[in-house]
Amino acid sequence: MIDIPILFITFAYKFKTLNMEGKDLNRLKLVLVEKKRTGVWLAEQLGVSAVTVSKWCSNITQPTLPNLNRIAEILDVNVKDLLNDSKI
Repeated sequence: MIDIPILFITFAYKFKTLNMEGKDLNRLKLVLVEKKRTGVWLAEQLGVSAVTVSKWCSNITQPTLPNLNRIAEILDVNVKDLLNDSKI
């Protein structure tokens, strides 16, 4: 019998490496420019490090769904405006 947490971790790792790596999933950097805001400012608003926001803007990592929703609220945009419209 396969342990469910190990199965989930394996799936998450494979999903990340096979489907998401190297793809720009978010438009955060562009939206910040459109709103004339900086990553440092956004980091302060969210209570996260500027390095974290920089990784989001570079699509190295992605914000969690709660953080994505909060970013949309802070920037006064629709969550959809933060995501690239592409088929993954």
